[in-house]
Amino acid sequence: MLNLEIRVKADEINYNEEKFFSDDQELVEDYLCSLYRNGQIYSDYNLINTEQHKYQAFVNVPNPESLSEKYNNEYVNRSYKHIVVQIKEIGKNILYYPNCNCEDVPYYILFCTSETGTSSPVICGKCGNEVPLYKVPYLFSEEEHFTLINYQKTYAGVHELYMQSLSDRFTKNQLLNPDSSLNKMAFEIREELENKIKKPVYLSLSRVFFDHKNDCKKIDSDKCPKCGKTLVVCDYQFNFVKMFKCDECRLITDKLN
Repeated sequence: MLNLEIRVKADEINYNEEKFFSDDQELVEDYLCSLYRNGQIYSDYNLINTEQHKYQAFVNVPNPESLSEKYNNEYVNRSYKHIVVQIKEIGKNILYYPNCNCEDVPYYILFCTSETGTSSPVICGKCGNEVPLYKVPYLFSEEEHFTLINYQKTYAGVHELYMQSLSDRFTKNQLLNPDSSLNKMAFEIREELENKIKKPVYLSLSRVFFDHKNDCKKIDSDKCPKCGKTLVVCDYQFNFVKMFKCDECRLITDKLN
């Protein structure tokens, strides 16, 4: 966690000429929101107005280096140029998952849970840890991580609705069916990620939501749920659960038995 002491260069800015913010508060909020959409901080930040033109923000970050100016995009810089930021490291938030530090990654995984805003949906296939979004290329000609963040929020919303609605059939189908609207979007993102990263990217499609008593009779869990070919074991494990993959479909899943 970092403490950011932010001072607005009030004598250098004319809000009447600005398109994106009309006062100090909007300026600082634009800075923090842009950092989040660029993957440099998480969404659970706190902002305090300490005195005129001065603010303190408490932010959780993937790494202390994530606020380095070299990672800023144009949206961060449009507000950053009007402020002075002093950074103090408070300590490590032990409730967050660790990040990947691997130099040579064989493949990546697009993986979502019910969590949103405080994690990355891109996982290293070697160590199983998250890859901070500020290290991930932008997708679909974007200049921020709108697509990945939006997909993560959408998945989390469907996941939470399923968990709270006592096994609703629609949300269950969205989570488990490779041809559902949710997973079609996920496969498109997976393909775009692979094109940009230049490494294989797999979609994680867990079968944990299946009813093991009834669904095991109807589903051959040794087969890929998309193409029907035999799955092969992969090195990646999720919480000590052995995972299996289909290289042709670029899909990773677990087994029901």
